[in-house]
Amino acid sequence: MKKEKSGFGATLGRVWSQYSFIFVLIIIMIGYGFTIRSNGNTFKWSHIAAILSSQNTVIVGTIALGMAFVIITGQIDLSVGSSLVLVTGVTIMVFNVTNSILLMVLAALVTGALCGAINGLLVGLGKMPPFVVTLGTMLIYRSLTLSFVRKIDKAISGSSSSQFAMISNNSKYEFLRMKFGTGKLSFGGFSLPYIFFVFLFMAILFIVISKNTKYGKTIYAVGSNEKSARLAGINVTWVKISVFILTGICVGVASILQACKIGNVTPASSGVSYEMYAIASVVLAGVNMAGGKGNMVGVIFGALAYTTINFIIVSIPGLSVDIQDTFQGLVLIIVILIQTVGPVIRENIRRSKMRKLAAAEKRA
Repeated sequence: MKKEKSGFGATLGRVWSQYSFIFVLIIIMIGYGFTIRSNGNTFKWSHIAAILSSQNTVIVGTIALGMAFVIITGQIDLSVGSSLVLVTGVTIMVFNVTNSILLMVLAALVTGALCGAINGLLVGLGKMPPFVVTLGTMLIYRSLTLSFVRKIDKAISGSSSSQFAMISNNSKYEFLRMKFGTGKLSFGGFSLPYIFFVFLFMAILFIVISKNTKYGKTIYAVGSNEKSARLAGINVTWVKISVFILTGICVGVASILQACKIGNVTPASSGVSYEMYAIASVVLAGVNMAGGKGNMVGVIFGALAYTTINFIIVSIPGLSVDIQDTFQGLVLIIVILIQTVGPVIRENIRRSKMRKLAAAEKRA
């Protein structure tokens, strides 16, 4: 039996390989603290609360949970930003017409699941590449929503411009927008936004599914080796379809948060690049883009890390808006490079030691 290495270096290496997302978030948060101080301000709880209530945390983070499952199975979904626009449009219209929170929630979840099912069926049953399928539906979902919002009765869309907006005259508007969407839970001098708890609940749910259910294990099995998963009796086609449906449900939950936090959605501009943001959060979480590996706990940290990177870039004085995406991309590449290079270096060191040991045994 191979003896496991001990010592501080080996222990640190194992901890880093399993929980790199925690260290990455800490490093990024320290960087954000220095940025705040360089602007002559003090890093306070309000800065953390702003991160927790940010769209990139609660909305993109919720979508990233489903995206993580898709990526773990070795697939990709580029349609989530556009489907968020479509689903939020339906969600807001149902609220405007019915003034019912229950029907609004059901409409969001069902429409999101249908969008995900279309992707899943084309990939799973149609055997089409997920990149091509979701690239196509990305264009379709946004285009249909944009065309529809320009033709629908303004009394239903809730806005005279090309957007869907919640009607403030509805009796449930005050609760959804002011109490829930922008409200906070205060305790001991601290406060946390209500919508963050929705993201946290969804994260815990997906963590439980991934770690404590047979279905969760099949997701990792399909991503690790699809052929072996089939031989083991796993319905690979269904697993592939189901993860897209789950992602669609996550989009449905995100659309509720979008409606409650923002109060509207603009098909031409809302959700643009959210698929990239979600993928970035998943990668920061340490999920292997090749599939088969990834800790769902890390998605929480990945979403927070990506949001904090965004806040750092916005906080840099004199940085042009035109160049912000460049810095965002560079920071992301550097962080991922650190995460990926570490295991490669360790593996090269291990192989070098094994070769030296083998050579020493031969000489002996």
